[in-house]
Amino acid sequence: MESDSDIVLVGTGVAPLVAAARLRAEERRVLVLNPDLDFFLEDSELPLDPLWSGGRLDFSTQRLKKNLRKRALSELRPEFPGAIELWEGAAPGAARDGFKDALAPHVRTRDRMWIDVPGFSGVSWDLVEKMYVEAADAGLNPQIMDGAAALGRFPGYSARPDRFLDARAVVLPKMCDVDVARYRNGLLEFVRESLGQERVLCDVSQMELMPGGVRFHHGKGLRTARATGGVMIFWTPRLTSWVVGQSRNHESRLPAMPLGIRLCEEWSLLSRFPLVCDVVGGVGDVICWAEVEGAPEPETRPLHRLSVLRAGSLVSDALSADDWASAASFRSLSSVCHDFLQWDKFSIRSLKTRALLEWEDGIHPKAMRLAPGAHVISGCDGPLVDVVAAVREACSAVLSAKGGGADA
Repeated sequence: MESDSDIVLVGTGVAPLVAAARLRAEERRVLVLNPDLDFFLEDSELPLDPLWSGGRLDFSTQRLKKNLRKRALSELRPEFPGAIELWEGAAPGAARDGFKDALAPHVRTRDRMWIDVPGFSGVSWDLVEKMYVEAADAGLNPQIMDGAAALGRFPGYSARPDRFLDARAVVLPKMCDVDVARYRNGLLEFVRESLGQERVLCDVSQMELMPGGVRFHHGKGLRTARATGGVMIFWTPRLTSWVVGQSRNHESRLPAMPLGIRLCEEWSLLSRFPLVCDVVGGVGDVICWAEVEGAPEPETRPLHRLSVLRAGSLVSDALSADDWASAASFRSLSSVCHDFLQWDKFSIRSLKTRALLEWEDGIHPKAMRLAPGAHVISGCDGPLVDVVAAVREACSAVLSAKGGGADA
């Protein structure tokens, strides 16, 4: 089987698929090598940016602006083979004219809320107020709400009027989240059809970088793929041990290493009450939103699944971590559901566990040389829009280099 290519892409998740679509559009021959059984087993892409950095909230204006819908659409649409629709909210007057593909990935416009409840462990109000001032100066139009008005907009709040009347919140309008599953699946189908099954290989093992290409094991034999334009390696936690091993083998010192692997848990809970669909709320150490695919239709299909995202421990090896769904996780869930949302009880529908590389100050490095002709691309896990942006930037650098090579 012919494996020689202009560029070999190594990785799992959506990153190598975005790169394959981008490079194919520029008429490059591409081979994709994935060490996992499928592309989304690691599941390292998030539908929204939790604004975490080093275990703390990052309310910098630059970070907030990256979460606006205009940027999301500009990053996601170029490499996707079909439509990406925009849902502009449930408020009266939101644009709904024209044809909409109901099955397409959606970028949903939702307000982001951070609420402070006296007596409930949460975000420092001083930090939130500082964010309000900076966001107002940047033209992001933040709003301050308090009491029942703030509580009534928080997803899942049971609307008891006699509690937390001294609550206060800051709301940033027109932030967004994305249909991760629809985007990934649509892109995977397109890449497989356009490249052919023989050029999108899963369950690849024993990969070794060599001058001018990659040697790997697939199926029943050992194969070699030459890459005239270089090898691009998309670094997620799944590839950490392999990247470090290749660095040692080729005596190349990576200029930056992650601080560790941040464990994340996304819980899906069942709510007895219909959920507010156009707000993503943050309280304490968790983020809550109404779970939905496509465009919400709260009037005809009320939403009852509450997604709760929380950050776990920072570990050196996610595969050996023993604190997934730990006692601390259930204490946090219980505190949010019972103490804040005022639920009598809660039912867990599912749990998605994720592991994300964490970099110092939340800033991942640019492409790093791993071996002659091979570069590592970081920023390939986390918020989907940021992942796609990092991959597109790396591909542009490769394409602009002389001859499209990775060493130029």
